[in-house]
Amino acid sequence: MSYYLATQQGLNGWIRKTAAEYRVFFPEKYGHTSYRFAQVTHDSDIQFEHYTPTVLPPVKLLIPAREELLSFKKHADGKTEITPTLDESFRVIAGVRPCDLKGIFLIDLFFKDGVCDAHYLARRENTAIIGWACTKPCDSRMFCAAVDSLHHTEGADIFITPLKDGDLLIELRTELGEKMAAGIDGQPCSDGPARKIGAVAAMPEPFGRTFPVGIQDIFKTVAQKWKSPIWDKHVERCFSCGTCNLVCPTCYCFDVSDDLNLDIVSGNRTRTWDGCMLPHFAVVGGGHNFRPDPSARQRHRVKRKFEYLPEKYGHGAVCVGCGRCGRQCTAKIDIYDIVADLIHEGAR
Repeated sequence: MSYYLATQQGLNGWIRKTAAEYRVFFPEKYGHTSYRFAQVTHDSDIQFEHYTPTVLPPVKLLIPAREELLSFKKHADGKTEITPTLDESFRVIAGVRPCDLKGIFLIDLFFKDGVCDAHYLARRENTAIIGWACTKPCDSRMFCAAVDSLHHTEGADIFITPLKDGDLLIELRTELGEKMAAGIDGQPCSDGPARKIGAVAAMPEPFGRTFPVGIQDIFKTVAQKWKSPIWDKHVERCFSCGTCNLVCPTCYCFDVSDDLNLDIVSGNRTRTWDGCMLPHFAVVGGGHNFRPDPSARQRHRVKRKFEYLPEKYGHGAVCVGCGRCGRQCTAKIDIYDIVADLIHEGAR
């Protein structure tokens, strides 16, 4: 691992230069207040200072809303030809904040577990990630520090920390990062780790919304709350639209369908996003629905983030504290509020 010092101008020029050679995605303002990861073009506004979390997290660039998994064709001799569809094109995702880095790190774990997902991994292995440290809260809904996502760097090939003097500390974390950074106009920095510690120490306290207990105590609380009235309280205004699932950096459920072409001998298999808050999600053969009530679906969603998956994988909360679910929910239902109420209920 090596460190360099660069200027904002030098970094922006390098991003534009890289975008002339590869597909580079960067948070771009969309509408009056929203941001989205869009491909950098010659007139893109590349800046890091003014930012709120994008509507969709960057991991969704690696899990398209709809993608073809394979195509098939039955030949006259009765044999069927199956051709996998893999996207192995190279891309760079720049400006990824620590909470979203944690999201990508967790999705990597999920899609490598058991039978590896070749379609996700083909994209992931051909993706370079440039992370950016948050030195102040990005908005009023975030709570990344409360779920231990604020300082996450694993998964980034290059990680950038803004320093008080205006310089940028460029941390080259992988061999790919070293190769890509060859074009950055920067100076080697021998005291990089110390400068990074200083930048972290200068962050405000508290950093965004907090919980009154630590993350391990939250896990214990959520595990004990199967019959809590809190599950009903927060779904009184829920439309079961699934928006919270669609914008979450760690939701990855999907549905698979086979479509036959009009020739009746060829077609394709596709997968599309699905979400546990949708009414039909837990319907099985015969029409039985294991979670027909919104409260049961909400309980399942929260327990996945703060009990089931943390216990299975051992990498802390599977909610990264980005605040997207509460920010995008039409009814303003926020997973932070649900967990806070569960904690308060347990303290009485």
